[in-house]
Amino acid sequence: MSTTRHQTPAIIFVRFQQVGFHCWPDAPESRAYLRAKHRHTFEIEVSTSVDHDDRDIEFHDLRDEALAVFRGLTVGKGFDYGSQSCEQLARRLATQIADRYARTVSVMVSEDGECGATVEVGPEIQA
Repeated sequence: MSTTRHQTPAIIFVRFQQVGFHCWPDAPESRAYLRAKHRHTFEIEVSTSVDHDDRDIEFHDLRDEALAVFRGLTVGKGFDYGSQSCEQLARRLATQIADRYARTVSVMVSEDGECGATVEVGPEIQA
């Protein structure tokens, strides 16, 4: 199979779910119930461009690594993500994956597939 670089890169993605807990200590009164630790099935999608069409980045490797990183974002036992928002979780995951693969990465984290955030992070430039 050819590994010729194309002018329009393909975008690959991986998806996974992780049950976890978090809270929003500063939630407004109208959403006071979010101040307490509560459970979600976090749904995560990680995507990035590849330089060629022959598994420039192996899907399964990216998924395994992203899942391990996401699980490592906990602040307590039992997949407790503390007061981290979807935005914060997505940014932390994207930063680590972007640094690992030296390319821009987009990460979406949602709560139960209903509400969430997407962030895009590029690799850090080493001086």
